[in-house]
Amino acid sequence: MRRAASGILAGLMMMLFMGACASWNVDVSRLQLGMEPEAVQEAIGKPFTIRAAKVYESDQWTEVWEYLPPMFTWTPKTYWVYFEDGKVVQWGEPGDFTGSSSTVREYSPNKSAR
Repeated sequence: MRRAASGILAGLMMMLFMGACASWNVDVSRLQLGMEPEAVQEAIGKPFTIRAAKVYESDQWTEVWEYLPPMFTWTPKTYWVYFEDGKVVQWGEPGDFTGSSSTVREYSPNKSAR
């Protein structure tokens, strides 16, 4: 009886430990169109890296921030946040941007195609 109780207790402790190690993905539901970079960092934290950036001749600029999933996430997802001139214009998983998660293609300077 004691041995069975010890086994159950050990199993519960392991589940608790595993649950504490498992993190959730970045909460992109906190993002809004038009947010500035500082507000994005406040809402979802610092990005892992700046995936791409470009300054146009007209001094307009574009930047893509990458957020990687935390370690030990049950359903890991990478998210990109896309800025134009210091405002969020799009976010999502890498495949949402180009149809391929392996590369970022150059953004078209045609600003009227929103």
